[in-house]
Amino acid sequence: MALAIHKERSVAILPSFMNQITRMAVNKTQKYPGSNTATKTALPISHIDVTGCKDCTLVTSVFMSEIPHTSLEEVYAAVLAYFDSIPTAMRRHFGVKASRSRLNNIEAPVAYWRLNTDGIGFPPTVNHVMSANLTTSLGVVHLDAIPDDPSYPTGRSEFDVCALTLTPRKDPATGRTISVTLRWVVLYRYNMMPGDPVLKKSLEIVRPILNGDLITASVCSYIQELLQQRYTP
Repeated sequence: MALAIHKERSVAILPSFMNQITRMAVNKTQKYPGSNTATKTALPISHIDVTGCKDCTLVTSVFMSEIPHTSLEEVYAAVLAYFDSIPTAMRRHFGVKASRSRLNNIEAPVAYWRLNTDGIGFPPTVNHVMSANLTTSLGVVHLDAIPDDPSYPTGRSEFDVCALTLTPRKDPATGRTISVTLRWVVLYRYNMMPGDPVLKKSLEIVRPILNGDLITASVCSYIQELLQQRYTP
């Protein structure tokens, strides 16, 4: 019941939150030297903030892009495939050993996972609740860290969360979908200060996740394979 409520809340809150936070990222990028107000909303947009707190560092990333595909359902499926392949992607792209185990019943509508990693840049153990939902006009995926579950304890000092929305962009004249807008927000909490050399190394490693490169490559590769299968005799 608690996980179902968590999903309902995520699906209800995330769309407006993602619109707001990506708009803030657009406004920030236009303030940079050399920015052009005429092209300030040109995509993709990637903005990363590193904030030092009392006893930790928060790293937030906002990424927004257009996926050149006309099916919201297929882009949504590509995003889910990206999350399903996270352990494999971490080994392939970062050389990090990773394993994932399901903590709740596989039949449950909301997935509860534990991810274990062995490498610089990633929290060693994180419990994630994955909420996902698709309608005809919106796709939502929320991966939220659960650091305080007594049944499956983890370190509270380091964790990561992410959220994603997909919205179809339609041709004003025909009403047909011409692309899908992907909004992606990631938050990492590190148990170290911003000047720590280990943190700097960690950020270099996870940059492809933060700046949207990894998920974009994964989604586009999935769609390309889908189209090849569809049109290969």
